[in-house]
Amino acid sequence: MLIGRTWIMLFFLSIVSVYGHDITSNHLQPYLDGIKKLVENQQFPKLEDLLEERANASGEKKIDVNLELYTYYIFKSTELAKKYNDEANVLSKDLNYQKGFLRSIGNQAFIYFIEGQFDKSMELACQLDSNDKLQDFSKIKADTETLKSYIFTERGEYDLAYETALDLLEEGDDAEDSYTRMRAYSAISHFYLRLGEYEKALDNCLHGLDYILELKEGRFIFPKIDEIARMTHKLKGSKEALDIYDFYLELEESIEAPGDYIQSVVYMNIATIYIEELELDKAQDFLNKALELIEANNYRFRKPRAHVLMALLHLKQGDSIAAQKDYNNAYQSAKEIKAFDVIKEVSKELSFLNKAMGYSDEAEYFASLYLSVSDSLFSVESEQRLRILEARRRISEISRQKEILEIKSKSQEERYRLMLIILAITLISGFFATLSYFKVRRKNKLLFYRTKELAVEKLNQKKRVENGDEKEAKVEVGESGSSKNYLDEDVKEIILTKLNRLEDEAFFLNSKCSLHSLAEVLQTNQKYLSQVINHEKNANFNNYINNLRINHLLNRLLEDKEYRNSKLAYIATTSGFNNLNTFYSAFKKRLGILPSYFIEKLNEDEAKVST
Repeated sequence: MLIGRTWIMLFFLSIVSVYGHDITSNHLQPYLDGIKKLVENQQFPKLEDLLEERANASGEKKIDVNLELYTYYIFKSTELAKKYNDEANVLSKDLNYQKGFLRSIGNQAFIYFIEGQFDKSMELACQLDSNDKLQDFSKIKADTETLKSYIFTERGEYDLAYETALDLLEEGDDAEDSYTRMRAYSAISHFYLRLGEYEKALDNCLHGLDYILELKEGRFIFPKIDEIARMTHKLKGSKEALDIYDFYLELEESIEAPGDYIQSVVYMNIATIYIEELELDKAQDFLNKALELIEANNYRFRKPRAHVLMALLHLKQGDSIAAQKDYNNAYQSAKEIKAFDVIKEVSKELSFLNKAMGYSDEAEYFASLYLSVSDSLFSVESEQRLRILEARRRISEISRQKEILEIKSKSQEERYRLMLIILAITLISGFFATLSYFKVRRKNKLLFYRTKELAVEKLNQKKRVENGDEKEAKVEVGESGSSKNYLDEDVKEIILTKLNRLEDEAFFLNSKCSLHSLAEVLQTNQKYLSQVINHEKNANFNNYINNLRINHLLNRLLEDKEYRNSKLAYIATTSGFNNLNTFYSAFKKRLGILPSYFIEKLNEDEAKVST
């Protein structure tokens, strides 16, 4: 209930705020006119001129031209963009040209991003962040932080995406840096677009467009028109969106096309509209064009959504088998680039589709996957962080708006009345958000003490067993098993004895442990082993392994303070988990709280005892 009230307050606040844009077709027209005027008055670099300039340049000038060639090619040919960027990188290192070197690293990070290699992209972005010289180049820093926010959004780490973008926006406001503000609004718009909050997405998109027009940054025009059309489609319908895409196509005739990367997503978005309008032949045509560009350039980042759209098209055409194949392709391509929010969406659709087609096992698998990914992507804590961040941004907007009103407003009384209303709503929403936050904290605290108590008891029991009470413990394990005669008793006892021995040897800490590999070690078949685990351990294989890992981890966290304060990635790996998301999901599913919270409370309790 408190969470619901908080959202209501924030929604009302967004309505009364005088800082937002009015989202109407008439209001968009001045922006389209501004874009047209910018295109007519701006001289865009021509390839022939850039190549000639490069041939005659040397030193830092040659580096800058290579970087301009990267910008020219980035949405046309990643191969050529990478060629010129690599040359700039090498020359920059030879000449110790810091600006060129940092730009080339940021460019390579963006290349990895559009190729769907999010881990490599984030690694380079973080490498840039740690470079002390980055602070001297505000544009490169703004591009880097924007890219990080994009990656967080694509991974479904929405609280990190919004916090990164918000920090960048506040930095731009403090420095009155229009370029930094432009990039920050782009990141915030991207974040809200993926959340499906299209009014907020468009509002931030238009804020960013204000700065694009101010700075005459023509290279961002085509992506921005596509964003406006996509969000207009969601808010106003197909007709208004198609009008904007007509404007896009007209603009494309007057200047050089933006390239396959932008064009592929434009075709996908137009196909989305035609699917909705049931003009399926047109939708098929645009989707085929998009897929052709995506496959030709290996835009891994685009593949999941393209396959999702193809699945929707086949469903409209009544072809469930083809739709199932497309959703599976979407799932595989999203899995390759770790786009967990797409995996969440696709697994839900595959669950319904397989159930309707009578494939109960597949339906159950994807339903479980959907719940698992949902839990790991958007916890109560991350939701709470987003609310606090939104309240933080609103307060910042109020502060800026107050300064504007103090300059422009002629009515002192009316100005303060407005500010008091907004401030009161902000305080009320913050109050409810705080209440909700402390409610979650109380719940987590209870879960922590329950978990700690059980872990300590199990640890003491283990020590008693090691001191000579092992026989009694084994009897208890045997009694917990099912009495059902599902397997020959001798076979069952042999498997169970070997399995208990392997548990003592902590076989489950091997991240590559599987039912197949375990069956080979035990010299039995997978079916028998699975039956023993299901009946005697009261869990399926995955839950059984994860429970062993969590139990082992709890003991180690209780006893080893140095290990407890290691990085979570290291703790996850040494506990047998392949990645942090799997680790978070298993820990929270088992105990109801996050491992970071559990460790924090352990350290707090230990500090209290020591004092």
